Amino acid sequence: MDRQKEVVFVSAVLFGKYQLYGILGTGRAGTVFLAVHLGLEEYRAIKRVPKSFLKFEDLRREALVLKELRHPGIPIIYDVEEDESYSYLIEEYLEGESLYDLVKRQGHLSRELAISYGVQLTSIISYLHLAGPNPILHLDLQPKNLLLCHDTIKLIDFGLAASLGDANMPKERYGTVGCAAPEQYSKDGALDERTDIYAIGTIIHYLFTGVFPKLPYKPAASMDADLAAVIKRCIKLEKEERFSSAQELGERLRQLERMGTAAKERLQSSSLIIALAGSKSGAGTTHIGIGLSVYLRNHGYPNLFEEKNDSGMSAGLGGVWSAKRDQYGLMRYRGFLWKPYYGPGVKLREPPFQIRILDYGKNINLALTGGSHRVILVCDGSDWGRNSTFLSAEQVVKGRISYGIIYNHAAGKTRITLPDGAVPSKCLKAPYYPDPFEPGAEAEGFYKALLEEVLEIKIRRRGISGLKSWIIERLTGMIPGKGRTPGKR
Repeated sequence: MDRQKEVVFVSAVLFGKYQLYGILGTGRAGTVFLAVHLGLEEYRAIKRVPKSFLKFEDLRREALVLKELRHPGIPIIYDVEEDESYSYLIEEYLEGESLYDLVKRQGHLSRELAISYGVQLTSIISYLHLAGPNPILHLDLQPKNLLLCHDTIKLIDFGLAASLGDANMPKERYGTVGCAAPEQYSKDGALDERTDIYAIGTIIHYLFTGVFPKLPYKPAASMDADLAAVIKRCIKLEKEERFSSAQELGERLRQLERMGTAAKERLQSSSLIIALAGSKSGAGTTHIGIGLSVYLRNHGYPNLFEEKNDSGMSAGLGGVWSAKRDQYGLMRYRGFLWKPYYGPGVKLREPPFQIRILDYGKNINLALTGGSHRVILVCDGSDWGRNSTFLSAEQVVKGRISYGIIYNHAAGKTRITLPDGAVPSKCLKAPYYPDPFEPGAEAEGFYKALLEEVLEIKIRRRGISGLKSWIIERLTGMIPGKGRTPGKR
């Protein structure tokens, strides 16, 4: 079907009940459309495959594999349909992006996230392997078939999935280069649960490094020995040397996840609300807030950034990035989730996030009285912002709430006067970094210090002594006020 006919097709109603709205994706196997069920007013994803590529009975077999499965990481199958030229699979619409796209956009992920997503994946695969009397093998685990939906991994495309017996029937075999186990390339190689485990190891390696592993396996220099040992065992050439089950692999990953994460577990067991406010318009509050949100997410702390003022900044960002709103009114870009300001009259479902970062713009009073657990004041550190900076910092220091003060746009040698009562270790100069999605090493250190001193989260990337030295270095030139008039050095 050519492009012009495809556009016309998108406006059609399929089988008298599915109004097509757009194309979610295309590939060698066909096209996936976004549709709305006209009777139920619910979104659906419709996978359309040419019969020249896949027979209807083969698509029906995929539906039969999935129809009895109920797991939060597996999409629900609603129906199968066909016409003269195509077969159709109607399934749950999932909002998110693939792990492949996520890594391509923002680079490799942190150790924490790679392990966390690996734990979720092993849970899904363990469920498949134990779902009935015969294990169900997926046989096409790869980053493109894993969607990240509100920090939950969803496994899609079960076109190659089969029971253990069916998977070993004589037939032509397929697999994704870089992820498929060696036995998938051999017609007489026996496939079992450990075939999927091989692919899980390659995915974890890809998330942490941005590339697929090669045999013989050589760990990346940045990878610690414990994680490298897990991946190495997953991708052993001989199946007998791999983990015996997804359950065993998942438990080993959870052990790595628990190592040194007591502070993280405390944080995720209760809510944390961080309020940001600026000393003036243009102080860089949104820029700092986005960077903080991205840094937390990249280190395994899912969070939501909310615009609490009517500046229209978030809506403008959504337009630039062509982001779409989901069922919670949230927008997404490169793994960053934010909620634009909709005003008091709009009522939306509450999204499931324990950590929230609230951007109050220049309204310091609301930031201090809105029920937040922490307040971060972003000050204009330039010479012409001196007066508003001092007065705003003074207001936050007297606010009787745990705070951090960030001096933005400050030249390296600028000496900043702190108000009486201010704790110097709570005041940091922000380095210059134009892109909050790619902050660089200096900005990474800045956010680490902010988390350690203000939010009391221990990020396992740098020793505490090294961090303290970094803070002392960054505080050079800041002096407590001693009865000085506001703004004077």
